[in-house]
Amino acid sequence: MPDTKTVKTAINAVAGSSTVAKEAAKAWAEKAAELKSLGANSEARIASIIGQCAYESGGFTHRFENLNYSVSALQRVFGRYFKTVSPKAYARKPKKIANRVYANRMGNGDEASGDGYRYRGRGWIQLTGKSNYATYGKAIGVDLVGNPDLAADPATAWLIAVRYMATTRRSGKTLLEWADAGDEIMVTKGINGGTNGLQGRMQEVAKVLAALSGKMSTAAWQTLLAAAGFKPGPVDGLNGPKTKAALKAAQEKFGKVGDALAKALKKAA
Repeated sequence: MPDTKTVKTAINAVAGSSTVAKEAAKAWAEKAAELKSLGANSEARIASIIGQCAYESGGFTHRFENLNYSVSALQRVFGRYFKTVSPKAYARKPKKIANRVYANRMGNGDEASGDGYRYRGRGWIQLTGKSNYATYGKAIGVDLVGNPDLAADPATAWLIAVRYMATTRRSGKTLLEWADAGDEIMVTKGINGGTNGLQGRMQEVAKVLAALSGKMSTAAWQTLLAAAGFKPGPVDGLNGPKTKAALKAAQEKFGKVGDALAKALKKAA
């Protein structure tokens, strides 16, 4: 079980800046015991939680949903909600957009109620909808319905994310159980509803897992291999066939593994 210092290193590995990394790591440390009790109790689970949250929040830089859409973006992302009204009247008006696209669903009232904007996406995992605010607020002992901005508080955001992944089920398993199995496809489906951004999510999880285990990340190995003349494919953080073949070739050429191989690759670059 990683300690808070190790988790801090892992958060730094996927954070958008040192400032947000410090904020997110401090919040994790403050709630570490509670997060563990909720299910963040292994390297695999913590890697999935932090990696997926990093992807959802742009490296912990966004704790409020960005709804500042242009006309074309509204048609592309929320087209079905603008079949009877012109998106021009809503473009670049986040409050109006949220109140329309989130109206009459997820426990929200109609467009005039203002619930869409009031319960828009917040936190690391972008909690959305009045019913979800009620459910997860009750679960962690925070009045999110009465005080929705609390969902964007870094410490509260971690509690929500872990609780969500510990209770949301896909094909008979919770998302944390899928994380145990190393299946980020199922984790992603549980968070996103589909597989949007799957490769990016997997890369973030891989970076976190490498930091938690104290090992060099796959992306770092790919960079070294490429610089030394081997061909690992794109630097994507995924340990695919090309990366495995390049690593094997380097090991055979230098007769080294691990840190010794990394040093040899740096020298050969």
